[in-house]
Amino acid sequence: MAPGAVLVPAAEVGARLAGLQTTLADRGLDAAILVQNADLYYYSGTVQRSYLYVPAAGEATLFVRKLVERARRESPLAAPLGTVVELASPRDLPRLVAERYGAPPRRAGLELDVLPVNDFRRLEKLFPETAFEDVGRDIVRQRAVKSPWEVDRIRAAAAVTLGVCELVPGILREGLTEAEFAGRVEAEARRLGHEGYIRMRAFNQEMFYGQVLTGASGWASSYLDTPLAGTGLSASIAQGASFKPIRRGEQVVFDFVTTSQGYIADFTRIFVVGELPNELRRAYDAAVRIEAAVVAAARPGVTCRALYETALAAAEAEGLGEYFMGHGEGRVRFVGHGVGLELDELPVLTASDLELAKGMVFALEPKFVLPGLGAIGIEDTWLVTGAGLELLTPAPNHVREVA
Repeated sequence: MAPGAVLVPAAEVGARLAGLQTTLADRGLDAAILVQNADLYYYSGTVQRSYLYVPAAGEATLFVRKLVERARRESPLAAPLGTVVELASPRDLPRLVAERYGAPPRRAGLELDVLPVNDFRRLEKLFPETAFEDVGRDIVRQRAVKSPWEVDRIRAAAAVTLGVCELVPGILREGLTEAEFAGRVEAEARRLGHEGYIRMRAFNQEMFYGQVLTGASGWASSYLDTPLAGTGLSASIAQGASFKPIRRGEQVVFDFVTTSQGYIADFTRIFVVGELPNELRRAYDAAVRIEAAVVAAARPGVTCRALYETALAAAEAEGLGEYFMGHGEGRVRFVGHGVGLELDELPVLTASDLELAKGMVFALEPKFVLPGLGAIGIEDTWLVTGAGLELLTPAPNHVREVA
């Protein structure tokens, strides 16, 4: 194992598997077969190429195609939780399942929200008598509530974010291109422990460390489900930093995502070389007030819809509703999103009746995109506690001016 690596404890995996098995039993499913990396890690502690077979009752089995010995080192699966078994070929899977569990499942759950069609068809051929149903959304709902162990991992990711944020004033200089500045920031993030990969569950949603945008670059919308994207370096990526030089008086949007031991923290602060123009400062102050209003209203049992409507009403009261969370067809219909092993987890603070629950973790990101001026706003990662919210990214929330 790499120095400092933290393995997922057996108690964590045991509780997660038990939760999934309760869902399977309630739905009348005999088993679930999981293959997506984030879910494999969540339920087995490894992302080695595998099929994780979780029966509705009894021990789970991780059938590993590559690499079985590494999977055994990384995964806590052992009796009575489960076991790790080498799988020479997917064709052997039905036989091994029958040997271990007596028969193939009659009804089984798959991650149909993310499973590629070819992989689905392969499983249909391997298990011709099995009726498959989706358990992806059940898994997403289970993963929305974090254990204390998971929250500690998110705190570690947040510590990387805050460490990088404190280095920004020493890196930021007028005349650097966005790409140069972003590269220097990203190098420091790696040095501080950023794992360098940001998982997203939604198809074709992808991001590299977040968005570092300046001035009018923040006006550019793109396909990514976010209020700001930037132009990027080419149409092949169509988001992120460009070769635009950083100019004095332009806002630098430091919208940064870090991962530590698989877990994510999301964060935005504003920097400027010199002074921020009054119109941008007014919008930034409005975003800070909107964040405070949502935080004051948030507690277990409050719906995502109620918090979203609180944010919308506050933006309208500030006279900036038209530019809240984007502009035109690039505007998004949320003000926050869950974070964990993936960047787009539940809860999503949108027009949804999902209620906040203790242990949920989400990024709250009130932002504005202003004509000709670009984007501005704030973002923090919050833990839902029994009484309200706890801030996991405790950095100063004022605009940081660099001489």
